[in-house]
Amino acid sequence: MTNGHPLRTSDERLAFCDRYFAAVGADVICKRPMYREFVLPIDVDKELTDRPFYWMWVEKTNQTVEPTTLRLAFDQEAKLREDEHLAQLHQQSLAEAQPLSGLDILFRKPKQTELVDLGSFRLDKILESARRRGQTVCVTPYSEHPHTQLIPWLMTNGLTRYVTDSVSETWWSIGVCLLNLQIVESFYNKIAHLEMTGTSPQIIVGQAKHSLLEAADAVTTYLSRLVEQGDLAWAEEARLRLADDLAQLDAYYRSIEADYPPEERDLLQREHVKKRKALIEKSTPRVEMEVAQIALIGLPLRTHT
Repeated sequence: MTNGHPLRTSDERLAFCDRYFAAVGADVICKRPMYREFVLPIDVDKELTDRPFYWMWVEKTNQTVEPTTLRLAFDQEAKLREDEHLAQLHQQSLAEAQPLSGLDILFRKPKQTELVDLGSFRLDKILESARRRGQTVCVTPYSEHPHTQLIPWLMTNGLTRYVTDSVSETWWSIGVCLLNLQIVESFYNKIAHLEMTGTSPQIIVGQAKHSLLEAADAVTTYLSRLVEQGDLAWAEEARLRLADDLAQLDAYYRSIEADYPPEERDLLQREHVKKRKALIEKSTPRVEMEVAQIALIGLPLRTHT
């Protein structure tokens, strides 16, 4: 059964990182159970390490720098095991480097691993890098013959936020065929089993009969219709709560107005208006849509005999 909450397990995080680092061209120099060491290309190093001034100095001075090696443990057992291994290597290197100065003893420390867990700095950086790199993609199934006829699709992945004094979110994936503007819901789930490879946009859109703008308009119209035809009880309930909150706010300021001298009531009125405006901005029900990814996908034409 598919986990509805990806990356919740250490195995899922390991598999995700293996795919990510393979995709960005990082070298794997160590691979043990629940542990990896990756040597980063420069562009990936810049994305995953929080060192903007360092990279500014490198570029200004044309320095040649040693590539960064990430030592990633995906569970606590692997971290303890690999940290102990690195400590042993450190002691061995110290023994081989005799004699040592006081500075060597003080500053030469064993390398340590990083635990890749939800909320960890490194995983957050990896996810942000993957999100940025994957915002726009152009792919076809990996095994297709170069001369296979491809049907062009525009996949749009995103979320709809229903915002009141709280926020609920719904993720969606919509595919639009560029031949006839056919719309398919849950499009990503339908193609997730396919291994994809990058390709040129011209290869996919060459057979298109509709433009990307027309497809994007079709997605917008479709999603707007879903919202309009959906259950809007949440919005009405939010409006009632907002009206009640505003009434309580107004009653509060009326109750304290008499306690203020006349020369201070203008200031009190401005404060009242400011808080009223903030409450309206925060709690007025609204729908927000955000596009997370746009992909051009060429799917092979299947014939049935």
